[in-house]
Amino acid sequence: MGVRRSHIIVVLCVVFGLLLLDQLYLQYQLYHPQTPFAHSLQLDDVQQLIRASDDTGVTSVLFDPVIIHAFSNNAHLVNNPTVCVFLCHVVGPLIFAANYQDIKDKPLFIARLAQLGFTVTQFTNDEGHRTHIFLLRNGSPLHIVLLHWSNVGYFRQYRVTGPPQPMAKLKQYITKETWRTLNMDRAYKSLTTSEVTMDSVKMVIPSNVDSFVSSHATAKFLPCNETRARYFKLKHPEPQDNDQDQSFVHRSWKVLDKARAVLDMMGIPFWLSSGTLLGYYRQCEIFPWSQDVDIGIFIEDHQFKIVEEFKKHGLKHKHTFGRLSDSYELAFTLNGVKLDIFFFYTDGAAMWNGGCNKRGEKFKYMFPTFTLCWTEFLDMLVRVPCNTDEYIVANYGPNWFTPQKRWSYTDSPPNVVPNGYWPQEEWPEVMQTIS
Repeated sequence: MGVRRSHIIVVLCVVFGLLLLDQLYLQYQLYHPQTPFAHSLQLDDVQQLIRASDDTGVTSVLFDPVIIHAFSNNAHLVNNPTVCVFLCHVVGPLIFAANYQDIKDKPLFIARLAQLGFTVTQFTNDEGHRTHIFLLRNGSPLHIVLLHWSNVGYFRQYRVTGPPQPMAKLKQYITKETWRTLNMDRAYKSLTTSEVTMDSVKMVIPSNVDSFVSSHATAKFLPCNETRARYFKLKHPEPQDNDQDQSFVHRSWKVLDKARAVLDMMGIPFWLSSGTLLGYYRQCEIFPWSQDVDIGIFIEDHQFKIVEEFKKHGLKHKHTFGRLSDSYELAFTLNGVKLDIFFFYTDGAAMWNGGCNKRGEKFKYMFPTFTLCWTEFLDMLVRVPCNTDEYIVANYGPNWFTPQKRWSYTDSPPNVVPNGYWPQEEWPEVMQTIS
């Protein structure tokens, strides 16, 4: 239950922390009525940002999970309309989000902000696309994250980068926690919004607050390293893919896409594992000699209807190994490609998935603890271990960059350790092959 339990504990700590902040924040504001709107320059800045948005047809969405969570849980307790409870006294910049395409199509928005007295600093990524807008006026700064829509079906937030002087200016005003949020790429699968009135200001916030807070906490995005993939192809050139190889890669993509659709529908997080993860990390693709598609699932996320749902969607159940309490594994096939689903357990400071051979020998494949990050792989938004390099080295050793076309799952991995035997009388239960 280790890493998954640790992940749950972290999420619970975040939630309880937010609840505590909610109460402290609310109690302070409600019992200090001497803080009227007229004295809140921060609130006036927010009003002017909303004004610029309304004047130019841009939607600026409040994107600060702490403030949104506090408002969602406590707005009904606020009875004094003359007190600024949620938007005033923000530590660090108040974060908003806007659609990059919206800003690009409506250049008057930036001009209107300047007209209303804001000092506007814009940041771009390596491709020259705007990614962040930093605003200073009278009070604390405001920061607009520009969300870039991907045709794959998600919004991407790029990490903030720029010349030394603007970056130094930005860092003067932000907390370490905010910097951690802005200093990484992030992905959001969807974003629906609602209009609310917060501290007498009409604004837009994410509709499902709990879902937003959860997705914001786990939104880190790791782009596939195309430079490494190109270097691999130069260092290890392969003959022109034949029709058989191309067919396998295409069929494997279909299997992964089908698995993604089913598990996403069921709300079960999964990640690329084993050879599929190696193909992603090393080559940004599925390599044709990998033989199957591999994914991992935390055992805590198992649902008994997984097998039936996969069968409903056209995959044939091939085998079940182990028990839920030990070395559980499922396999399916579709169009001649096998999908292996490895369930992961926690053992102290490590994680493991199990395996066995025809003689009932059991094995553990040991991994360092990990959390999950988003990535884009073959036009799909999927998860990978955030510490992908450690995961790969554990599974394939320091020479993972060199292709190995002969591989024994019981002998080749450096992280495999013996784990006893299944008693022969239990084989019908723990080594099921479905005909």
